[in-house]
Amino acid sequence: MRSIKIHLLLILLTGFTGILSMHAQNDLEIKKVFDRYGNKKGVVMVELTGEMLDGYDFSLFKSLMIRENPEAADYIRKSLAKDETGAKKVKQVVANGKPTSIYLQLPPKGKYHRLILFNEATKPDHVVTLIYIESKDDSEDVLKLILKKNK
Repeated sequence: MRSIKIHLLLILLTGFTGILSMHAQNDLEIKKVFDRYGNKKGVVMVELTGEMLDGYDFSLFKSLMIRENPEAADYIRKSLAKDETGAKKVKQVVANGKPTSIYLQLPPKGKYHRLILFNEATKPDHVVTLIYIESKDDSEDVLKLILKKNK
């Protein structure tokens, strides 16, 4: 009986931790981007938590890939401009006067370090990618991991 109670307590604590993690994004403007475009036709949204991320030490990974929608790219850029307040801009690439690639390290929220990555490619197809990551690891370490895996 005692082991069942302990097991149930662990399940509740794990679920509560996941809920807290997902709420760390609530204060960000990009949450509106995920809400607005996440279920649209032609959009791929991925949201991973818990065991799905064991090899990465992330608590939340959320991404959007939007094809052939320049208006969505403009909306995301406006959202990122608001989320940049207080963030450290690690990288920004500007082409034709518009940011096409942005990496932001956001201030930690509770025990979670947060990153936003944005990329817009126009050739061969117009594809916009937005990624939001939460991790207990320092965001510098997460960014190094991401950049290392992309090489």
